[in-house]
Amino acid sequence: MSDNQAPSTPPHTGIEAVDEALAGLDLSGPVAGHPALLAQAQDVLHAVLSAPVDGSAAQ
Repeated sequence: MSDNQAPSTPPHTGIEAVDEALAGLDLSGPVAGHPALLAQAQDVLHAVLSAPVDGSAAQ
């Protein structure tokens, strides 16, 4: 793959919400719409990374 060629499939992280956000990220349209699409994906990443890990809460 050359430096300016997008991958044919989005990466798979194993985290369903992140995988869906990456799969839905279509930057082939007008550049003016890219910030909104990237912000949506960033919101998903922030939510996933901010969520407590199961079993990690102090008792």
